[in-house]
Amino acid sequence: MEIALQDAAEWYAVYTRARHEKAVDRSLQGKGIESFLPLCEVLSRWKDRRKWVEKPLFPGYLFVNLERHRLGFVRGTRGVVHLVGNGDGPIAVPCEQVEAVRCMIEKHVPVDPWPYMQEGKLVRVMTGPLIGMEGFIVQRQKRCKLVVSVDLLGRSVAAEIDVESVELV
Repeated sequence: MEIALQDAAEWYAVYTRARHEKAVDRSLQGKGIESFLPLCEVLSRWKDRRKWVEKPLFPGYLFVNLERHRLGFVRGTRGVVHLVGNGDGPIAVPCEQVEAVRCMIEKHVPVDPWPYMQEGKLVRVMTGPLIGMEGFIVQRQKRCKLVVSVDLLGRSVAAEIDVESVELV
């Protein structure tokens, strides 16, 4: 006797129309779909003023967590261009990559977009707000940054950390 397994919810990357990330995020949440739009604060300048605004950490992208058979609900959302994948369809983003970015955002650690990294010294954070997180360590101008990559997007994000709070993996 075979038992049909229900699809497990996985994270998928959604590519949106330019500057539609927030509207798509609201629409998806209105449909009851768990979505995650990582935002960072940047200082925007106009001729007459400056203002801190929240902008997407990965412009044009957000993440959804749902079962594969429910992806049609995402495709039909206004502002969605496509789900990120290959010729065979959408590809799930590893949960630990999305959760690492989410942890950085939720712990209110200042983050910056970073050039995509695949190689380097892999470390684990042992103390502080990012405890348990793994990523690459980069040292620039006497400062250390923990870099976490989202391989499917070819993008990375960095947060400043104390070099004494990490250990090599």
